[in-house]
Amino acid sequence: MNRTSAEIETGKIANQQSSIARPMATLSPNSLRWILAAMCVTPVVIILTLFSYMPPVYEGLLEAKITATGLPPQVYYEQKYYERVGHEGGQLLIENLSDQDWTHLNIQVNKHYQIIDKVPIKAHSVKAFDLDRFVNRTGARFSLRYNELASARIYARRPTRDRATYACNFENGQPVETEETLKARARSKAKELANTQR
Repeated sequence: MNRTSAEIETGKIANQQSSIARPMATLSPNSLRWILAAMCVTPVVIILTLFSYMPPVYEGLLEAKITATGLPPQVYYEQKYYERVGHEGGQLLIENLSDQDWTHLNIQVNKHYQIIDKVPIKAHSVKAFDLDRFVNRTGARFSLRYNELASARIYARRPTRDRATYACNFENGQPVETEETLKARARSKAKELANTQR
């Protein structure tokens, strides 16, 4: 079947308007490099900008006192572990010195042993935790026979919905506040002072 010249001309115009007939846009290797570089650099620039403008975030400080009872004397740990007898148990005592109840408790000893307690510590109260209740990730329980109590930390949620912490080390069975806790206390006092001066 023969096509007329008008049909042929119409087909040419249709092909010119079709996206199939148009040449495809291409990206040069240099353009691709610039786009990839921008994709890598942009998030880094945004994060660094946020770090420079946003104020530092600190966990709140719990008004707490941590002590321990039933600890063996220092000479106990001078013996080899298989010669040590007795001194099982022991307790960690956590005192809430604040006017707020603490909930969602996560208490750690020696950094690797912890317990999670859903029962809150009421304001101005003391709660005792048996040291042999603390468990590490492998399921091993804390034992004073093999482990000298070296540190304790408590994480808790306050009624303001923020999380706060308190940490101390133990030297010869006596609690000594960590440098982190001392710095947090200094920040807290500076913040209170700034609020009162306003």
